[in-house]
Amino acid sequence: MADAGRILVVDDDETQLKLLQTVLEADGWTVLPAGSGEQALALLDRGEEIDVILSDLMMPGMDGRALLAAAQERRPEVPFILMTAYATVDSAVEALHAGAYHYLAKPTKLPELRIVVQRARETTETQRELARLRRRVGLPADVVGVSRQMQEILETAIRIAPTATPVLITGETGTGKEVVARAIHGASGRNNFVALNCAAIPPSLFESELFGYMRGAFTDARRDHAGLVEAAANGTLFLDEVAEVPLASQPKLLRYLQDGEFRRLGDTDVRRSNARLIAATNRNPEEEVAAGRLREDLFYRLNIVHLHIAPLRERPVDIPALAFHLLKRLADRYQLEHADLAPDALAALTAYRWPGNIRELENVLARALALRSGSTLTVRDLPPQIAQVTAAGATAAEALPAAPLTLEELEKRHILHILEQTGGNKLKAAEILGIDRSTLHRKLKQIQGYEALQS
Repeated sequence: MADAGRILVVDDDETQLKLLQTVLEADGWTVLPAGSGEQALALLDRGEEIDVILSDLMMPGMDGRALLAAAQERRPEVPFILMTAYATVDSAVEALHAGAYHYLAKPTKLPELRIVVQRARETTETQRELARLRRRVGLPADVVGVSRQMQEILETAIRIAPTATPVLITGETGTGKEVVARAIHGASGRNNFVALNCAAIPPSLFESELFGYMRGAFTDARRDHAGLVEAAANGTLFLDEVAEVPLASQPKLLRYLQDGEFRRLGDTDVRRSNARLIAATNRNPEEEVAAGRLREDLFYRLNIVHLHIAPLRERPVDIPALAFHLLKRLADRYQLEHADLAPDALAALTAYRWPGNIRELENVLARALALRSGSTLTVRDLPPQIAQVTAAGATAAEALPAAPLTLEELEKRHILHILEQTGGNKLKAAEILGIDRSTLHRKLKQIQGYEALQS
């Protein structure tokens, strides 16, 4: 039988706990039983990987509500299902507002229980994958990416964060270069993050903006002014579009990178700053050097650690996680009701090429949230150029069967299709899917009948 996942079952009634354990284990679940809220919390604190939590509401000591609140703090990505013999409409609404995934009345109907726990696992798979990655490498909340490319980038970013090593981040516009830079800063323990878009500063003002100036250095210099290098002392200085730094200013930036020294415009005194420099560009830096627009020695100083962020079209496995993350953030920002994504919408989003990368995805989801026709975003809520796209080049409506597929079924079919294309080579399939081999192995264990087919 396929592995259904890991479920934490909490009930102070020993007979009820054993019954639930027997039923769920027969369905392929690995059950972690707990006779109290305190025992359940200890399992969560121990770092056990859990896909679903099923808990009684009324228990002595820590009851279901208190456990729900504690679980929301520790594992907000894990769906929490409450059971109670005292179910009322008001108590159900209260539990759902507190963050519960679902609310079951006792005595629990086993067919309903089976459907609810399975659906809870299926609909939160992406969020839990991302949460596991966050715990493993210590990512901040706004960094999203479960593909192998992003995992490698983020693991490197976290590893170099405590150092003062310069970092060069490259990638197309909208791929999230500043987000990665902020992740490095967030894990570094440094004080402040100061950002400068080099393309937005006129060449004549670049040096004064970066290094500061003294009173009288030029006509409008009526007072001494500290530049961004000083403002970022003990912190991180992020230079976006670094290939736009004026050629005449590049030697001074190189001097700062070499020695940490600089002079304000109009000053003779040498100053020092220990700001860590992270630079980013959407251009190919080697081509900029060859064209004479970027000094070769400056490039080498910036390029000690190089992180290249692949465009979204090369890592479609990241799109579901990004979409769910952006939907929540956009709903909070614009004070809109939160919305889920229907399988047909997710299929279209994943198949689209995204020339504008994450920035375009965010704009599309903001539009869909504002104009949606229901509580779930469907393919009809998406712009025509996206709604009509699928991986096979047909319309999304043609690609889907008459009965809508669950997100789990879409993922299963895609995995099996890639395995068929690779002749069953799991290592190659994992590379194409953008996940590591252990994740692929775990997903295959959850596909009903796959292991039997291989034996």
